[in-house]
Amino acid sequence: MIIEIEFSLFINLTINFFILFLTALFLKEKAKVIWLSAFLGGVIAVVLPLFALPSYARLLTQVFVSVLLVSISFNFTSIKRFCQIYSVFLGLSFLFGGGCYAISSTFGQLPLLVILAICFAIFLVSKSIFKMRLRQKHIEDFSFKVKIFNDGKLVEEEGFLDSGNLLYDPVTKKPVVLINFDIFKKLYENTNYLSAYLKKTDLSALNNAHYIKLSTIASGTQILVFSVGRVDICGNGVTKEYKNMMLGLTFSGFERSFGKNILLHGEII
Repeated sequence: MIIEIEFSLFINLTINFFILFLTALFLKEKAKVIWLSAFLGGVIAVVLPLFALPSYARLLTQVFVSVLLVSISFNFTSIKRFCQIYSVFLGLSFLFGGGCYAISSTFGQLPLLVILAICFAIFLVSKSIFKMRLRQKHIEDFSFKVKIFNDGKLVEEEGFLDSGNLLYDPVTKKPVVLINFDIFKKLYENTNYLSAYLKKTDLSALNNAHYIKLSTIASGTQILVFSVGRVDICGNGVTKEYKNMMLGLTFSGFERSFGKNILLHGEII
């Protein structure tokens, strides 16, 4: 009996931790003493059934405990922010409870170990989804419309502002905006991938073209840099114009990480 109570406490503690952790991740909030809050909630969840409380009193107690856990684990400066945090906490609580209820309704009463396994699976899936959501939002927040004007051509794309891209051309001392071959091909239609990759591009067809070492993407790798007539960068209600902007052709595959074909310099916005 004692072992079963201890295991029940462990499960409740773990589930509370999952819910608090995911709440912080979803809201990008810094949570504190999560394990302490989770333990407190677990103890109350185990002790509560020992008292013959009416349904309404049990419900009020559970509401009080959930408010207490949120108050202990999160800082908030307004009632509105508390309600936002509390709403996410409740939503995740229903997610875990609903997942266990749906499976138990199908297969009958579940052992405690199976309940723990189900909650762990819900935690892993939710964590992955939240991280994907946060990454996508981060990319959207740092995406800008880019217009490249060069020799009568206009190329319009979205670029990602990368704070880690601090590459400067040692010749012109200008910041370098990185592009992949798709953008390069739109600017210079007569080039082909193999010649560009093997660094056999006709440099006479480009303005201020030369090769520089790119240590930020791959140590020791050289990339082709060249200038274009003008680059306009639009975002957040502001448009900035750069004449004779330096572009750098890289085959590093950054577009797979950011979903953009242009990697903006970290200091030009």
